[in-house]
Amino acid sequence: MNHLSAQLESQIDELKKLQQAVIAYEQAQRQQLYAGKITDLKAFGKMLNDKRKSLGIELSMLELQTGVSISTLNRLFQDPSQVRFTTVFLVAQTLGVSLCAI
Repeated sequence: MNHLSAQLESQIDELKKLQQAVIAYEQAQRQQLYAGKITDLKAFGKMLNDKRKSLGIELSMLELQTGVSISTLNRLFQDPSQVRFTTVFLVAQTLGVSLCAI
């Protein structure tokens, strides 16, 4: 009887370890999912502008590529909430920035 009890205790301990490993894995997956989450629109606008600069694209060239005026591009890079979402999406897509990972 003691031998059976010891085996059950051992299996319970193994199941608890497995449960902890699954929980840790799920937490890591959630953190990975939210790592790229946009939480600050102004920071996102700056990130888009930094991406444009890193690609060596002048505002006038981006205007030609997207049909979005330079003044609107400047507003977008300062605060994306000041322009239509379709404009933000178009500029992001042109710069190779994905807005959604769903």
